[in-house]
Amino acid sequence: MSEMNTGGAFSVPPDQNFDTLGFQGSMQQVLQENVGKYVIVEFLIGTNGLTSRQGMLYYVGTQFLVLLDEFESRFIVCDIFSVKFVTFLEGRSATTYPTLDQTAVQGSSTMDAPAVEASTLTPSQAAYAHATRRNPATRY
Repeated sequence: MSEMNTGGAFSVPPDQNFDTLGFQGSMQQVLQENVGKYVIVEFLIGTNGLTSRQGMLYYVGTQFLVLLDEFESRFIVCDIFSVKFVTFLEGRSATTYPTLDQTAVQGSSTMDAPAVEASTLTPSQAAYAHATRRNPATRY
């Protein structure tokens, strides 16, 4: 998914081949096979901090990945070696999907908050609720 840098547009290097013996079964190979899907990516910050970013998986390199955040009209370049979890959201696109900020429940302790029935949540809301119950420091 290489892009030409014309008129200040965002550009990425040419596509890389992760179907080699060295990358077989790697995070890079899994991600590259799913470019174009909407994802929530969780990153380890330090020894115990988690943060997450979401968007369309735009590009995968050997050392980084790029998310397209259509809500904010920006590209997010992420260190692939900090990635701990990737949630793929089937049938979703950024234009039909709420951001984590929109799904945050304000004014309640996430550790004491009652669990909400899963069928009443979108996949993004469920992922966010799970992440904030597990680690309250990830609240936005």
